[in-house]
Amino acid sequence: MDLNLLLNALLKKKWVVILCSLAALLGSLLFVLNKQDLYQSAAQYSTGFTMKQKVSLKDDDVYNFMEVEQRFKNVIETFKSPVVVGMLSYELMLHDLKDKRPFRTLTPAQKEKINLSESQLDSIRQKLEIKLAKQELLVAYNPNESKAFELIKAYQYHNDQLLKTLIVDRIQGTDYLNILFKSENPELSAFVVNTIGKKFYNFFTRINAERTGASIEKLDSLTLSKKNEYDMSVNALQKFREQVGSPNVGDRAKGAMDMLKTLTEQQNNNEARLNQLRGQLLSVKAQIYGIESAITPNSTNVNGEITTLLQTNRELAKQLAAKGGKDVELQNQIDANVRKIQMLNPEMKGTGKADQARKKEELIRQKTDIEYDIASLQGTIGSVQQKINLYSGLSNQGGGDEVTLQRLQNEVDRLNSEYQNLISKSNSAQDVNVAPDINFKQTLVGQPAINPEPGNRKMIIALSTIAAFLISAFSILIVEFLDNSMRAPSVFQRQVKIPLLATLTKLPTKRLPMQDMLKIQEKGSETDPETLTFIENIRKLRYELECQDKRFVLITSTQPAQGKSIVTEALAASLTLASKQVLIIDCNFFNNSLTRTFEAKPTLPLFQWSTDEVDNQRRFQSVISKTAIPQCDIIGCEETSYSPMEILPKQHLFSYLSTAKTKYDYVLVEGADINHHADSKELSNFVDGILLVYSAKSKLTQLDKDSIQFLKSQSKKIVGATLNQVELENLEL
Repeated sequence: MDLNLLLNALLKKKWVVILCSLAALLGSLLFVLNKQDLYQSAAQYSTGFTMKQKVSLKDDDVYNFMEVEQRFKNVIETFKSPVVVGMLSYELMLHDLKDKRPFRTLTPAQKEKINLSESQLDSIRQKLEIKLAKQELLVAYNPNESKAFELIKAYQYHNDQLLKTLIVDRIQGTDYLNILFKSENPELSAFVVNTIGKKFYNFFTRINAERTGASIEKLDSLTLSKKNEYDMSVNALQKFREQVGSPNVGDRAKGAMDMLKTLTEQQNNNEARLNQLRGQLLSVKAQIYGIESAITPNSTNVNGEITTLLQTNRELAKQLAAKGGKDVELQNQIDANVRKIQMLNPEMKGTGKADQARKKEELIRQKTDIEYDIASLQGTIGSVQQKINLYSGLSNQGGGDEVTLQRLQNEVDRLNSEYQNLISKSNSAQDVNVAPDINFKQTLVGQPAINPEPGNRKMIIALSTIAAFLISAFSILIVEFLDNSMRAPSVFQRQVKIPLLATLTKLPTKRLPMQDMLKIQEKGSETDPETLTFIENIRKLRYELECQDKRFVLITSTQPAQGKSIVTEALAASLTLASKQVLIIDCNFFNNSLTRTFEAKPTLPLFQWSTDEVDNQRRFQSVISKTAIPQCDIIGCEETSYSPMEILPKQHLFSYLSTAKTKYDYVLVEGADINHHADSKELSNFVDGILLVYSAKSKLTQLDKDSIQFLKSQSKKIVGATLNQVELENLEL
């Protein structure tokens, strides 16, 4: 594609680009003039994620980058959660209903549309206060709450409306969150950024406090159960001491004692490992429970049921601890309640959903592996215990009392160590008055903005105008690039590769007769430039034809309606101006426009030559019609679907050229298009020159390529081509 051609097309349609740019300029001006000023307020909160205060059964908890990033995502999504933003919208609504200086007021039309009385407004205020106290959301489909919901939407305090200009984002590399809000009222913006933090804190405190309380109660239950095990072990040791007194080691069987000692140590290790696995299992369950219970409940009823189940589990845990943790039925009830709580919790929403799900799946896999290890280890402990019982009897017979005494002492020491460890963790848990995930402090209080935010009006106007300019210009270039028509000489020569003799411009619909138009002098003439250019290029075509000395020329085209008749008429008129005698033969049986233009008689099929030369001249003269062009005659034809060889007689005109060549300097024959008719191919055998006419509006098709290949095969007869109907601005391209 020629760059000049693209630029020329762009210049040709420059007014389209200019009008589009002006329209964008005016539109952006109207937009910025009607744009409302917005005031932004900012608040900042410290998260305290680096403070390790959470209740845990393990001491190896560490913070890593991925965990901190996940916590920030969860906190940001909770800030934007329906409950927190809903509580904020209720506070805003109550402020505007109660305060003498409301942030927003309704127009008379909006008030009339909602149509609320004072009693209804009082009822709405009461409902909103109750919802705030219980941290519950309005139900839009509830008839008793729908009016409050509509009023909130009318004031544009609905969740979706607030979230449009609310920004909650982390300051990268720090523990701080930025809360930004824009509105038309600076006091409203400050109120939002300060209030949303309080609503978040209250909501997150309630959820995490329940989880932390459950963890503390579980620790208390484990501590009490471990104390009972320790007391029972101490009593067993005391009773054994009373039974055996002071054993004499030298009188006992050394072998039984050594084996029993080895088995006892192995059993102690197995039991220690079993207790460790049980502790890990409790830790994994607590983490799974923590992930699930951190999810915001969507239903008030579900939240209440979860709270009831948690309270029930606390009571059951106390009963289980009182029984030494050995009651299977109580433990089954606790596990059933935990499973039900897990089923009632909704799935996590927001950007942390996928990460929470993957973490939960990993914990569940760990839980399954630990349970398998516990079952396997319990089997091993049972087998070792059988051996211990066997060697214990042998040692009692031969001197194993000290081994038994040592085993009991080891058991007492182990249980005492575990009991003290649980007491320490329980004391640490009691010191944590809030969960670590909600250890938030507001470090920057939002203030009403003095000046509105920059409206970027100049930038909006400039960008919209530039965008319209580029889009319109680019669209024109794309259309031009996709245009495959022969609109310029360079395109024709690149695709057709037939010598281009002349390039003819498009003539106006209303024009002078051809013989008069060609007599117009360019200097001082008021004729349009297209016509003057056409005249000059017809003269060039006449000159090229004279130089090649082709007197009997077929004028044809590959497609119909390419302008063959105009070219033939103009070329004939130009030749007569050069004092040439011209005969036009209309052989376009498909469209005899030349015959109709000159009102000629359709006599072409009537001529049939004989051996009498005088008779031949008489017959030839009888089929000729005069034209309005001096020194130019025509032989017309009728429109028919037959080809020339099918309609002409055996001794037709084209086989008798001696009379025509002696009387006329040039014979111009117009034939039908080559793509759809065989006429021009048949006539090519009788002429000594072929001139191809191609319209600049046409596109090169496969049929055109085949027809052009035929013309190129007539290399001795091909005169060249003329490109017709070219736009004046494309003439030099």
